[in-house]
Amino acid sequence: MNVVQDTDKLLLTALKKGDELAFSVLYDRYWAELYTMCYRRIGDEDAAKDIVQNIFVNLWTSRKEILIENTLAPYLNRAVRNRTISFYKKNMASMSRDAQFQHEQVQYAPDSSLDAKELEAVINDEIASMSDTMRKAFVLSRHENKSIREIATELSLSEQTIKNNISQALDRLRKKTQSFYAEPANILGVLIILLTKP
Repeated sequence: MNVVQDTDKLLLTALKKGDELAFSVLYDRYWAELYTMCYRRIGDEDAAKDIVQNIFVNLWTSRKEILIENTLAPYLNRAVRNRTISFYKKNMASMSRDAQFQHEQVQYAPDSSLDAKELEAVINDEIASMSDTMRKAFVLSRHENKSIREIATELSLSEQTIKNNISQALDRLRKKTQSFYAEPANILGVLIILLTKP
């Protein structure tokens, strides 16, 4: 067995048995790609490195429970997306305060939590008004982190149909939330929608 040239499937099988060499090969195979993807989204080198490092730490510690059939890429891509969103959730408040301090003309809105609830209500109402297929495809993709292929199989539809429905759902949500773009306190909700475009 030539570990370096092996497919993800073979490497993942070895990884589940605690093979450190297999883990090292997967790490080398995907680290640069994940770092680039993460850095482009958050623009912070150190934070991007920490996020990717944590993803691989989780891969190792959870190796026996992770269910991956053929390739590791979809799993890692979803992990980057989810952790990027978490990064924004944790850092948006301080980033907003820093921007307000620098410009000195934007004041912190005391009712920002109310605005966030309003945004969430707008999003939930729009999702509820979608067609059954569009709503299911969107929820399975965004809330359950399923791949296009998994959703297509579950709903007995083509992958292209699923892609189209998710894309249309995102377009509807972006249009519906346009009124929130101008408010710094609401930007997180909008960012989450934009960051999760397939």
